[in-house]
Amino acid sequence: MGQAQVSQASDSLQADSLSAQTGVIAQIPDSLTASPPNDSSSLLVDSLSLPLADSEIKDEVKYKAEDSIVYDLDARKMYLYSGAKMDYTTIGLESGFVEFDWNTYIMSARGNPDSTGTIVENPIFTEGGKEYRAERMIYNFKTKKGKVFQVITEEGDAFLHSEAVKRTDDSSWYGFKAKYTTCNLEHPHFYFRAKKLKVVPEKVMVTGPANLVVGDIPTPLFIPFGLFPAKQGRRSGIIPPKPGSDIQNGFFLREGGYFWAVNDYLSLKLTGDVFTNGTFGINTAAQYNLRYKFSGSLGMTYYRTRPSDPDLPGARARNAFSIRWTHSQSPKARPNSSFSANVNAQTSTFYTDSRVTDARLLQTQFQSAVSWSRVLPGTPLSFNINFNHSQNLLSRNLNIQFPVFRMNVTRYAPFKAKVNTGKPRWFENIGFTYALEAKALVNTFDSLFLKPQTLNAIRYGINQNLNLDAPLVLFKYLNINPSFNYQERWYFQRVNKVWNPDTLFIPSPDGSIDTIYGRLATDTSFAFGGLRNFGASLSLSTKAVGIFNFKGKYLKGIRHIFTPSVSANWNPDFSSERWGYYRTVQTNAAGATQRYSPWELGNQVYGLPGGGRVGALRFNLANNFDMKVFSAKDTVNQERKVGFIDRLNFSGGYNFAADSLRLEPFSLLATSRISDNINFAFNAVFDPYATDSLNRKINRFYWQTNRKLLRLSSAGFALNAVFQSKAKAPNTAAQTKGVQYMSDYVSYDPNDYYDFNIPWTFSFNYNLNIQRGTSFNPDTILIVQGMRFTGDFNLTPKWKLAFDSGFDFVTKRPSLTNVRVIRDLHCWELNFNWTAYPLTSQQFMIELKIKSPVLQDLKLTRRRSLLQNTF
Repeated sequence: MGQAQVSQASDSLQADSLSAQTGVIAQIPDSLTASPPNDSSSLLVDSLSLPLADSEIKDEVKYKAEDSIVYDLDARKMYLYSGAKMDYTTIGLESGFVEFDWNTYIMSARGNPDSTGTIVENPIFTEGGKEYRAERMIYNFKTKKGKVFQVITEEGDAFLHSEAVKRTDDSSWYGFKAKYTTCNLEHPHFYFRAKKLKVVPEKVMVTGPANLVVGDIPTPLFIPFGLFPAKQGRRSGIIPPKPGSDIQNGFFLREGGYFWAVNDYLSLKLTGDVFTNGTFGINTAAQYNLRYKFSGSLGMTYYRTRPSDPDLPGARARNAFSIRWTHSQSPKARPNSSFSANVNAQTSTFYTDSRVTDARLLQTQFQSAVSWSRVLPGTPLSFNINFNHSQNLLSRNLNIQFPVFRMNVTRYAPFKAKVNTGKPRWFENIGFTYALEAKALVNTFDSLFLKPQTLNAIRYGINQNLNLDAPLVLFKYLNINPSFNYQERWYFQRVNKVWNPDTLFIPSPDGSIDTIYGRLATDTSFAFGGLRNFGASLSLSTKAVGIFNFKGKYLKGIRHIFTPSVSANWNPDFSSERWGYYRTVQTNAAGATQRYSPWELGNQVYGLPGGGRVGALRFNLANNFDMKVFSAKDTVNQERKVGFIDRLNFSGGYNFAADSLRLEPFSLLATSRISDNINFAFNAVFDPYATDSLNRKINRFYWQTNRKLLRLSSAGFALNAVFQSKAKAPNTAAQTKGVQYMSDYVSYDPNDYYDFNIPWTFSFNYNLNIQRGTSFNPDTILIVQGMRFTGDFNLTPKWKLAFDSGFDFVTKRPSLTNVRVIRDLHCWELNFNWTAYPLTSQQFMIELKIKSPVLQDLKLTRRRSLLQNTF
């Protein structure tokens, strides 16, 4: 705040025009009217408390100007020049010129012409966080009413242009000759034009008859009245359906329904699809978010597909459903516990029944997981409950793990001293871990789910694991870790198999009699069984680092980290008769026998103790390589570190206690990040033993039969690459504003957005898997080989081509292929989509739509299948 400078004048008091001034309009004494109106004398006035007579303004009005403040005491007016600012409660004003009249409490504002005559510093009026830009405005502090001329303001996600706007004392606005648009330009590409409108801030905007104007050309599209949202955030409303036609099910209306914004924490959406042949679908979705507590979404879809010809024998309707649930808990909500969920389950025909034509058709495996965990503070105890699900759409296999209970004791060292007084003694390193788990699971087909045979197939059990270890460090470089593990399984379903030698005579419908000479009888009963196994191991490991420096310009050096490890493992043969886990039973009248376990039903749950004695010595050679290369970006050292081979591991073993096949398969694993854009992984398993005609390993080395040291059992290779050009930085304020505008569009539908500021992107992945030998032919080689690539590039600054495709080298056919052409029309977007392959799902779609989510349903869509005659 500053002191106003005073100069003599015949009828006014004027501030020094060379200094910026500030002041406060407050409650006023009567000194301002003490002098006669025509008195030429002047009063010295302090701008910090400029007096007003009997003011109706109850709060302070703060003001300032960059150029000057002029007070006309006879006319009771104040003038602010250049960079004028006024603040009154929640109201703010910035303008090139402001005039305030103490007689009427009316403030008027307008811009100033610059040296070229162009009007600059047009008024910017703000209230409650909302901004109004205009050529001229008038405001009455007493009545709290005002008028704004040639105004542009933002309401929600849209923009409002009006020739004149009147503000009432209840903060409502009445506009004349208004334009409603989501285009952020001063001269918008499209708008709804209406003669009159009313805006209730943060609620709604209502207009009379309105006409859609595109490119300043009126269209035949009129609406009798308009209701446009003016509230920030989510809003309830009707979701218009998308019309079209389908070659199988006829004409349709899809994805129409209602969106309900229940409150700030919950929203619901109900949509449906209807086809003229009777096929229909219902989709419900909910999203919830409680800050610092939890967030998630829940969705369920049901589709009932009518047969194309109901009169055909065996024709019947097909039901399909899908359920999706995600939930995450904030770490701040419960620091010692957590809950999360990611559920995705559906029937095998859901994607085809719901007419999906994108990359989701390639998904064949679905998994779900729901987890709750709790840690007891101050103790090594923790608890966990999990639910898991997996299904394969091709085989239709369904695996469900019902809530699994786990209790864990983290490593606890009972002999460790509470106060460290020196180097720990060896026994202080002794520690143990303990885990208890109980679960039930079922493996079935999705068509049998919730049927009696599925309930009878449920398997359950309890498992306990105890592990003791005492890690040591010898000679500073050698890590030694002796350990002992104990496992105990509890099962409650027992299988009894008995050979019944009685002869059965079974009459056939044709009068003949079938004779069965004995049979194997199997009976399942409830019984408790405890199965135990244990073992011991000793591992040794160390690490060596080798650095090789070079004098070349580009390659400066290579570092090799070598981590060898050796482990010795021992456990007895738990399949021997002394343990009682396995039995032998006769299987036919000739006296053939079969080995089985009475607890074999629990093999699906926690397995059975392994057969055969183990006294194995295993090794693993782990390698890591990185390089130091020349870098022009580093102006000091001119070098940078890059990964060369992240992992190169080779492992194998020898079982001294086995009676045959003592040499274990050798494994090779390699991963590398060639650059920031390219990485690959390779794995292979080599077996030293030969196989018989049924692809079973025999106790003969592969060298003896084929004169080769190792037999390739399986191998896999994967290559992934991602490339993209540098993003173009916006170089003007308008472009910067456009980027912010587009961010709202991206958040609304991120899967349907392409960034034109990135000229091109390309991603590629290649997979090769080889499996040698089958149960029918050991020389058969099964190969799965395919690639997938996606990308987009700008044809011009406003045209973009995007593609998504692949190729299956085994079937020699392309995989699902989509091509899209996008035209950026600033606030509009034109899309052309072509599902090119497979032919059974081929279709074309052209769509012209508004980017803004406010008017997302204002679009023109044309969709046709290739099997239809017209487009």
